[in-house]
Amino acid sequence: MHRTIVLLLLVTALLARPAGAGAAVLEADYVVRWSGIEVGRFTTELRRAAERYHLAYRARTSGPLRWLAGLESEGWAVGRLLDGGVRPEHFRGASSWRDGAGFWRVSFAADGRATEVEVDAATRADREPVPEPLRRGPDPMSLMLAAMQRAAAGERSIARSFDGRRAMRYELACAAEPSPIRAVALGQAAREALACTVEAELVAGRSARWSRDADQAPRERQPVRLWLVSGLGGMPHWPVRLEAESRWGAVTVELERFDDPAG
Repeated sequence: MHRTIVLLLLVTALLARPAGAGAAVLEADYVVRWSGIEVGRFTTELRRAAERYHLAYRARTSGPLRWLAGLESEGWAVGRLLDGGVRPEHFRGASSWRDGAGFWRVSFAADGRATEVEVDAATRADREPVPEPLRRGPDPMSLMLAAMQRAAAGERSIARSFDGRRAMRYELACAAEPSPIRAVALGQAAREALACTVEAELVAGRSARWSRDADQAPRERQPVRLWLVSGLGGMPHWPVRLEAESRWGAVTVELERFDDPAG
């Protein structure tokens, strides 16, 4: 269950709360449900200005799961927008739960190499080291922003990320034809959406605490299903719904509120 929620956090972390004047802020809220019961909340924002981006998310468990896990997480990434891509510069993340907390920070050179990495002592002791060749950007949030700009019908892409703690491999595959979907935040009418799947694989930086889930055979994990609507907030694509299967039941993430200052 924890691994599924973390993957959904990564996939939805393409939104942000940046600093800087002169840029409109796009705001979106998501609700996470497990077998129909609310278990989590996201507050997300995005700001772009002068060919730069600053992305962040704030997430927490809610409902019955909050009494069991009490997980809270937040993070942000900054960098430069390129033609159809991104150049990450800094990423920061932190999380807390009932019996602990952790943080991780990484900065990148222009060629993607991690130049500075800082992780709290407990997190560092819990995880296997990431080899130097895998310590390269983008961070997960910057990668997702790039993916949302490049996603297209019938396309398949593979990429890796490094967040200071672990290296991940992602595969995004989108259907050849759009499909209709309804989202509470977008009104009653159905919208055409790009239907995709996302698969994630831990490459290095395994956690001893979550090793049982990390060792679960990839064939036993179903891809996350992702629906993207184009044109929201001036973005090429925007996630409106995610679905995943876990050993404990179906998990969904649904866009509940979307505030586009331009619209």
